Amino acid sequence: MKQILKLTLFLSLLLTTSSCLDFSQFTEEKKLSLDDDFDIVKVNAEYSIAVPKYMKKATALNEEASLQYANIYKEAYLVVIDEPIDDVKELFTEMEEWDNAKTTVANYSAIQMGFLKENINIKKQLPPRSLTINGMDAEIVEFEGRVEDVLYDIAYTLAFVAGDDKVYMIMNWTLASKKDTFQHTYEQIINSFNLLK
Repeated sequence: MKQILKLTLFLSLLLTTSSCLDFSQFTEEKKLSLDDDFDIVKVNAEYSIAVPKYMKKATALNEEASLQYANIYKEAYLVVIDEPIDDVKELFTEMEEWDNAKTTVANYSAIQMGFLKENINIKKQLPPRSLTINGMDAEIVEFEGRVEDVLYDIAYTLAFVAGDDKVYMIMNWTLASKKDTFQHTYEQIINSFNLLK
């Protein structure tokens, strides 16, 4: 869970440096075609996800993420974090934070959102949406907030997905002023997530 703090700190630094520049000419986003505008990226022969071709592999967004992509000019970011379900459940059962009346996805979403709220001043949040992504239980959470030392609000579109053995958090974010620009693309990314095993 320390990865959330690292991600937040890096995001703060990245947005502080990039938001001073005018990259508006790079931010127009049309509706992308999954066939033409995305690459299907496979990670550890475990899962695949569609990544917009304009995003490049990153290494400094989160050292514990299994996938990291970004386009700093468009200010669009994507990270996937995965954790074994048994480890998460055991840890949070011991801490009396796991609710057996809830699904795995609902528990994982609540846990991760709790960590995020410690580091992000959330100003607006939509109710979570439950859905199925390629046969897996999932939940999407959208919110806007402010990270310390960043002068702009950030819009997040997160998906929490329960696989057979792992839970996954797919994090997409951009400046709140660009949320509508990337909303459809972020939904395409999330809905493309698929297990390979």
